[in-house]
Parts: sequence; C-alpha cells; structure tokens
Amino acid sequence: MRDFGPANQLLLQQRLDAGDQFGVTHRVQHFCYFANQFMAQAAEAAFKAAGFETLLITRTMKSQVLVMHFAKLHADALNNSCADVAMIVDHYGGEYGGWDSPIVNNEALAASF
Repeated sequence: MRDFGPANQLLLQQRLDAGDQFGVTHRVQHFCYFANQFMAQAAEAAFKAAGFETLLITRTMKSQVLVMHFAKLHADALNNSCADVAMIVDHYGGEYGGWDSPIVNNEALAASF
C-alpha cells in the first residue's frame, strides 16, 4: 500500500497558503488512467459499487475515470480516500494520477450566499 501522507500534506499546505477553507465540504476529484476502455469500464463499476460518483472518458490511446466524492479536506480522510481509489486502480491495472478540488476561499463563500 502506498503512503499518500507526504504528498497530501504538501498539497494541503499549498491549498492553505492559497486561502482554502478546510472546514467546508469540497468536491474531491481523483484522476485514474487505464490502458483501454474495457479496464476503465470495469474499474468504473467498482468505484460506483464503492459509493463514488464517476465520469468515464474514453480516448483512442488511454481511458480516464474521474472519481468524485464530497469531503472536508483533512489529511486522514484524504489519505484514506486516496488509498481506496488507488486499490481499485491497481486491481484493474491502471495509474492513479492524484486528486484535486476547487479552492473554496472567503470570496467563494461570500458569493455563494
């Protein structure tokens, strides 16, 4: 099992420096790549069975599954979700490309009300 802690800690620090509000729920997106659409489709079914939302993007050379969920950005929660996603990606012979989420800062919060 991979250790996502150091990478996630760096990303969280960068987001904190950019003014992200960690106490607010974010839409987290994980980027997963597969050699062909058949492996991507099988992985997508496993992600859905695990409770994630997905978006399948097929291309000629590679296919991508965007795996999404809502969470507050905390190291433990991110490490666990990355491990869960990576376990499925590894099972289907894919590559885990990391995660991203829109930054929610004070201006974004003010605009939402």
